[in-house]
Amino acid sequence: MPAKQKHHTVRFDMLLTPELSEHWQALADSLNISKAELIRRRMAGCHIKTISQVNWKYYWQLLKISEDINQIVKAQNTAISQGLTPEKIDHIPFEELRTEISQLRLHLLLGNKEARKNDLENNDDWKD
Repeated sequence: MPAKQKHHTVRFDMLLTPELSEHWQALADSLNISKAELIRRRMAGCHIKTISQVNWKYYWQLLKISEDINQIVKAQNTAISQGLTPEKIDHIPFEELRTEISQLRLHLLLGNKEARKNDLENNDDWKD
């Protein structure tokens, strides 16, 4: 069930410089919210973190790479379980690689300080 939308009925006017207005509009656009919602959130004390488009792009590319790695591991394990000898590949520590990719993805979204605080086990995209 969708959350109830709040209807804002009290108007609050504010004067801004054109530069500040453009800056806030660009920030609101990057978050896909209105400028009014941006200001409401900031006044409520919400921390607003912007994530650049480049970081989102790399985040999704890393996800695709990690999914490919997971498919390679599954194919290797399936072949071994069926008594087949899978095609030989160089030894790659897949778990270590997937952990590194997860850390990179968290760093892209949360930044270095917050990524370290975050427990990777709770944000592990590799669990089925």
